[in-house]
Amino acid sequence: MKILMLTSRFGFGYGMGYSAYKEATALISLGHSVTVVHCYSSPEITSFYDPLITFIYLPIKRIPLIGFLMYFFQLKKFINKRINIKNFDSVYIQSLEFGLLDLAKIKIPIFYFARSTMLGMHQALQNGKIKISLLPRIINLVLAALERRCMHYSKMIFVKSCKMASEVSSLYGINSNKIAVIIGGIDDKDFQIQPELSCMEFRHKFKIPPNVPVVLYAGRIVPQKGLIYLIEASLNLLREINFVVVIAGAIINEAYYAKIKRLLDNTTYQKSFYFLGHINQLDMSLVLNVADCLVTPSFYEPFGMVNLQAAFLNKKIITTEITGSVDVLANYEKMKVVKARSSTAIKLALREVLFWKNKKNQSSIDFQMYSWRNVAEYLLHYFSETA
Repeated sequence: MKILMLTSRFGFGYGMGYSAYKEATALISLGHSVTVVHCYSSPEITSFYDPLITFIYLPIKRIPLIGFLMYFFQLKKFINKRINIKNFDSVYIQSLEFGLLDLAKIKIPIFYFARSTMLGMHQALQNGKIKISLLPRIINLVLAALERRCMHYSKMIFVKSCKMASEVSSLYGINSNKIAVIIGGIDDKDFQIQPELSCMEFRHKFKIPPNVPVVLYAGRIVPQKGLIYLIEASLNLLREINFVVVIAGAIINEAYYAKIKRLLDNTTYQKSFYFLGHINQLDMSLVLNVADCLVTPSFYEPFGMVNLQAAFLNKKIITTEITGSVDVLANYEKMKVVKARSSTAIKLALREVLFWKNKKNQSSIDFQMYSWRNVAEYLLHYFSETA
């Protein structure tokens, strides 16, 4: 089967880029042909190069609204001159930018993976009383319209959790029969128990003191990820317990980051917080190994793949009730679920979880079910069904 994968990022860029990379390589390993078209690039992408995958970089201008208008014409020219869609069996859209395509004219089956939605995120930001200025509001409306196009013209819409399936159905009016939940995110080669020496070297590199519990936040620094609630909870708990907070994630929202820094600058605990910046997904295994506890304090998180990865490594987890992966990890004994947007709830959970004894997880979770090979097999089932 020949698959045309359309994605904003490949390999880099946290969940979406890493997922595109793992799905593409898994499809290749099963004997299928994959051509990847991506609209953003980074030097980091070289870490994810696979000679069996055909790559086409079609850059989009990072200019609000105008960039999308220009990309519309780029895509039109691209389809007419650089690639013939009729040569493929399926079009697999992973990013809403490709809603700019004239999807009505594509006669082969189209599939769309909705990893999050603009309407869902906008609703969460409103509920969290996060102010959104006029231009971002307009951009969000445009992006939501592109999402609707992708969903409308797709034979099937893939999501990673039941929570996400409900969101797509209720906010976009999609019939549940058109939505398939495909859960995945585990690679036993990318995520392994690391030697103690490697963990010590990592601590030394970032000047993290030895023998002090590490609370890890892994994700972009944006409002919906809820980092500020973890910061507030930690500042209160540091009066009682000694630990450090490691923040592994790129600063996407500068204003939100400035708010967090002001909060830290007004305390005596600045040295208990370590901002590592962006971490390549291939290095996340080591970061998780160093952690005693992972905290994902999001108030909008359709899945939360890092929770699954942390559980695979037998780590303690604190997450919120709105996180999609909570259902998957229901039998995981080392997870504490708390109320979203509550620093008090996180503080109480941290106080409890940091004193849990390390024990082997006795849950009945079969992590092999969530391998990328399994994800690829599910995808192929739907691709073949409508071919």
